[in-house]
Amino acid sequence: MATSLKLISSLVVATAAALVSFSSSAADAAHADGISRTVKMWDLDLAKSEDVQTLYERVREAANVVCRAEARRHFGNTRMPAPLGWTERCAAEAVDAAVREVGNRGLVALHTNGTRALL
Repeated sequence: MATSLKLISSLVVATAAALVSFSSSAADAAHADGISRTVKMWDLDLAKSEDVQTLYERVREAANVVCRAEARRHFGNTRMPAPLGWTERCAAEAVDAAVREVGNRGLVALHTNGTRALL
């Protein structure tokens, strides 16, 4: 079970660019090019709160990297900047999806508390 969770979390961020797209052509390009970032978690014990925090930070960083890359690619293809707030929404949705997929209670609690703190 732990191995499947590790695989899932590694693959979830790979779909970050597909979660929110500028247009259908951007979504098609994201699927075709496979913009992704692998999240390493084989070295973590998710029973430990500090390791859950480390995983959360890795997922957030990976989501930010992927979404910024997608925004740059969009600009390169269209010469139009991403809509205001798009990169942040893309990253937030990617993190939400990764947290749901992993399904670790500590990770969910950390994400929920962190999200509430931003409101």
